[in-house]
Amino acid sequence: MQRIFELCNRDRLTCTEQVAVFRFSGPRMVLSTGANCGGLRDDLSSVFNYCDCGTAGICQPMEGDNLREHQRTVARSLGLDPDHTTGLNTAVNLDNMVVVTKNWGHLKVSAAVSGGADVNALCAGDPAFLDEKDGVPYSVQSGTINIFLVTDQTLAPGAMAELVVTATEAKTAVLRDLMQGSSVSQELATGTGTDGIVIICGIGGESVLLNAGKHFKFGELTALAVREAVMEALFRQTGLCAQEQHSVSNRLRRFGITADTLWDSCASQIPGEHAAFAQAMEKLDKDSFLISAVSLYVHLEDQRRAGMLTEMEARDWASHLLEEIRRHCRCGFLLIEGASLMENLKRCLCQIILANLREQKRCYPDEARI
Repeated sequence: MQRIFELCNRDRLTCTEQVAVFRFSGPRMVLSTGANCGGLRDDLSSVFNYCDCGTAGICQPMEGDNLREHQRTVARSLGLDPDHTTGLNTAVNLDNMVVVTKNWGHLKVSAAVSGGADVNALCAGDPAFLDEKDGVPYSVQSGTINIFLVTDQTLAPGAMAELVVTATEAKTAVLRDLMQGSSVSQELATGTGTDGIVIICGIGGESVLLNAGKHFKFGELTALAVREAVMEALFRQTGLCAQEQHSVSNRLRRFGITADTLWDSCASQIPGEHAAFAQAMEKLDKDSFLISAVSLYVHLEDQRRAGMLTEMEARDWASHLLEEIRRHCRCGFLLIEGASLMENLKRCLCQIILANLREQKRCYPDEARI
């Protein structure tokens, strides 16, 4: 599908499932994290966002020995001058790219965002596994949040850099609101491992904005546009939203507690009953009381890990929550003294599922599971 947007500075954005191209209608100052023509430039004529996925959504190999060569090849394939074009790459289908514009008085800013955070979400400071070597290609997991900010205002170079901070904080706020976990640690994600940003603004205006932080109206507009666009883009690409996160398993995935790991712990006690286990797990996963209790329990663990609660404080309140879960589910369970908070929660969930299956078998030995 082809979509065409006229942006707040009269530039045109043409977007298909494969590529989004920003064509400038006049001179522009650009700050980009792109490998090709990145940094601060005043000699560019276009910017792109390119989906590297081909048939059936499978990511294709880079065309070149490194990302810069790949982006130059992409620019040429799009009929753009690689010496005057910067761009970002993604695995997101760009039919799901979102454009949001905010206005206040004479201030206008558009945020164009593509996003996916289902497999590549990371927290800054997570263990990294790549070491860049010039000329040697490297693979990266799919999932990227690319942000393009467009305004007709003239921004000082420092204000453009400050806008990167403002937009990044807005993106992170969305991920924290959605409780998106890191894919490699127990932390909440602050972004993905391949996020990029491009800022496009005017040149030579009579008035130059020197500030784009959170105290200033332009920073507020930018943050609001980014938050709305990121939230919608993530929903369109992967379905990530508050309703999807209203789930026991989604709240616990970053701790390695999933339907698969719970089955691994239960399988020896209910051999051959995976279908019954899956049915019980589905009911447990959407139990509103249990979701609320697990959410509070997880917050205790986050606070304990960050040093905001002592081990004893966290364990005291974890015990209260486990007791409330026991009352709600009307079944007993044995915990392991000295086990970690998350190990005891996992054990609790396993015993709830096993109790459910055993009670069903006792009450309805000859009937299909309810």
